[in-house]
Amino acid sequence: MILDRLEVDHVRNIGNLSLELEPGINLLTGPNGAGKTSLLEAVHLLVRGKSFRRGGLESQISHSADDMAIRGRFNTDESSFRLDFTKRRGTPLELRLDRRRVQRISEIVSLVPIQTFLPDLAELIFGAPIERRKWLDLGVLYESSDALRTMAHFRHVLRQRNAALRTRQVAQLDAWDFELVASAEALTALRRRCFENMVKEVASSASQLCPELELSMRFFPGYRGEEFAEELRKQRPRDVQLRMTNSGPHRADVHVRISVDGRQRRALPSAAVLVSQGQARALAAAFKLGQVQHLKSLGYRSLLLVDDLGSEWDDIHFDRFLNLMAKLGSQVLSSAVSTSLLPDDWVERITRFELNKGNVL
Repeated sequence: MILDRLEVDHVRNIGNLSLELEPGINLLTGPNGAGKTSLLEAVHLLVRGKSFRRGGLESQISHSADDMAIRGRFNTDESSFRLDFTKRRGTPLELRLDRRRVQRISEIVSLVPIQTFLPDLAELIFGAPIERRKWLDLGVLYESSDALRTMAHFRHVLRQRNAALRTRQVAQLDAWDFELVASAEALTALRRRCFENMVKEVASSASQLCPELELSMRFFPGYRGEEFAEELRKQRPRDVQLRMTNSGPHRADVHVRISVDGRQRRALPSAAVLVSQGQARALAAAFKLGQVQHLKSLGYRSLLLVDDLGSEWDDIHFDRFLNLMAKLGSQVLSSAVSTSLLPDDWVERITRFELNKGNVL
């Protein structure tokens, strides 16, 4: 899926801006405060209905405006469609697909796979389990037509069980446990299959980006035993005491182990001392680019949003990242202060847009 035209009105410091984008690497350059990250944020708003930065939607509207609007035209070899995003102060978000009002963001999410490469990229490896769950569930979303329904049903049943625990309605737990087990097993099966399908692509990306590291990965479903029903039964006294469900798919993770010079350690924050900043970013990028390759095998072409290209990379890992990203053939929209961080042979391989104070020069 290619975003070939983008129009942005009143998103942060962007007034009115339009771009004709290319299928390859599109680089936004300019000084700090030029609107580069805001433009990437606008694309994320358009295809996800939310920002990758903190704050409510109204915080992204320009201070001098009452609303913001983003319009994008997407093309494939077989079809095209248009997305419209409009948010007015004090009113609900409006999303339209080919001018038809969209009631659920899920209708759009499934159309455009997107990967973000932000300054906190290494948190995917060394951060909290929720980061790796979100990464895994993104893959699940495009692998299975039942994914959204399965995830939503699990969240619903989990909320109901936790509500019963909080209000001490212990008599209701048998019924909710039955529902939770069935829902958890369905979600875990989707996640496990997706992980097994993606792990080879991630390993291949890691071997290209950081061949000096040995990487191993294991899917953890969120509970220790082989059967979730048995684990839930054992954990019930603790759940009742703490008034919350302590094991299940909402605790799932991808356990990562890295080995450097024969030293192997679980990739928790304490293990970050084993690797350089460039290696940490390369490992995280391997997870994302491996997923991009997997989705490509399913017929999906991802859109990559890269903020502050080249920042906090060393030359070797940065060059490997650029080459692998280009080899995947995805469309890239990236920001950088200037082209000086790019290798000389890359400057003529990109489409460049220079921004200043929210305008294209």
